[in-house]
Amino acid sequence: MVANNQLFFGVYPLLATPFTPSGEFDETRFAALIDDLIVNGKVHGVIALGSTGEFALLSEAERRRVAEVTVSATGKRVPVVIGTAAIDTKTAVALSKHAQQAGADAIIVNPQSYWTPTEDELFGHYGAIARAVDIPVMVYNNPGTTKVDMSPQFIARLNREFSHFVAVKESTGDIRRVQNILALTEGRMKVTIGHQSLALAAFACGATGWTTGIANTIPNFCVQLFEEAVVQHDFLKARKTFERILPLCDFYARKSLTRAVKAAAEIMDKPLGSPRLPLLPLKPADYDELRGLLAQVGLLEPASVA
Repeated sequence: MVANNQLFFGVYPLLATPFTPSGEFDETRFAALIDDLIVNGKVHGVIALGSTGEFALLSEAERRRVAEVTVSATGKRVPVVIGTAAIDTKTAVALSKHAQQAGADAIIVNPQSYWTPTEDELFGHYGAIARAVDIPVMVYNNPGTTKVDMSPQFIARLNREFSHFVAVKESTGDIRRVQNILALTEGRMKVTIGHQSLALAAFACGATGWTTGIANTIPNFCVQLFEEAVVQHDFLKARKTFERILPLCDFYARKSLTRAVKAAAEIMDKPLGSPRLPLLPLKPADYDELRGLLAQVGLLEPASVA
């Protein structure tokens, strides 16, 4: 079991889920992606079944298999976090239990709902998950996709009631949330930033992790930025690193991480398959723009740029 002080500290890619040409989960490519990110990318941990991993488009059986392969392929080299969000509490609890049984070090859970839940309903949902597992839990606040915005006060309440709710992935785009959550929880919760274009600002405000899909593409740059800002506290150097990758970060934000990550993988000859329908690949003009951005950060040879 990974010590809590090691969890959620550093760069944790939200892993893309590769598919075969027939649309099935590609276990071989997934294991290769994980190995590459750990060995060559030097990432601090991995998160499977997040938004970038298209978890909402996978069956429950597929999600269980992705969790199992993630744990196996990682081989205890870095912490493994599994996404267990579901629209109903029963399924979220079942997936959370399975993640723990499979060997995950922690889970990450965001609210998924057709009906916007009340705060009491949301607390009950998280409470059921809390009672089902005893591994650490990361709360994921991303109202852009869930349409549910959990306030810093609510997140702090979860931390007070459930001691293993130890971290939050903050993706509202409001940088003040980082400071508010840290203050309200008196430092008991780690805050990681999920918005790739706000990473540097979040680090300056006290975030100690970067949970992002763009780390599938530029893990070394992400780790470098984290080391400069959080470990070395050299924000002048960190700013220069961030300015170099910011155009790529902004492109991913505009075009969606899921589509952009898979397009970049194809361009760099590390294909992960297409997004699962109804999602579609990027358009040709977007591919051209992405090639240029990848070349700007040195990930493509000049001859590879169309």
